[in-house]
Amino acid sequence: MSIARLVQNFSQRRALLASRDTRAIEALTGTLQKLGLGVELMEAGESGLDLGGAGADPARDILFLDGDLNMGATSSPEAVLPAIPVIGLVGVEAPSRLRTLVTAGATAFLPKPIYGGSVYSALYLGVNEHTRRARLQADVDELEARRRLRRHVIRAVVDLMAARGIDDEAAYQIIRREAMRERLGLETYCERLALQRAGSSHVDTASPTLRAAAD
Repeated sequence: MSIARLVQNFSQRRALLASRDTRAIEALTGTLQKLGLGVELMEAGESGLDLGGAGADPARDILFLDGDLNMGATSSPEAVLPAIPVIGLVGVEAPSRLRTLVTAGATAFLPKPIYGGSVYSALYLGVNEHTRRARLQADVDELEARRRLRRHVIRAVVDLMAARGIDDEAAYQIIRREAMRERLGLETYCERLALQRAGSSHVDTASPTLRAAAD
């Protein structure tokens, strides 16, 4: 896994403020604008706050979410990484308020009352930690997708072993070379073989290129 470059400059980004705390909004707005961010206030709809849904830009937007809000349907049983970074504003340090922010996907916290000197640190941690978690999740999703396709690799190896009377290593290397020649991942190539084989009972008739490689 490649290491993501850490973000240090937040100018040209947009801060979405979800809070009814006038003092917090004023303090945040002034500091964020000095750091080059645009600032917009968010209002909760009937179904709660939209955490990075319609209109949100993952490459640009950052949500400052006040834990003192009554967010209603915003919370869910399990923490889910939202599309955009979330920085939690902490006023009342009750476990239920903190749990709500964690469930909403907060990757950094900013205590109230807000002081200008603490905003940049929260931005730095919140944005870069969100990026790190998103990359990890993407890697996990990719590995899970490959795991699901592994059964096609096993089937292709077994079929080729039976068709050519070769061992598993030889069959695997043949299939691997064919996948590389087709510029496909091994799992994707074997999935394609499985689809070709759907109307056939033998790997040789299902894949002419694989038959040629085995000769």
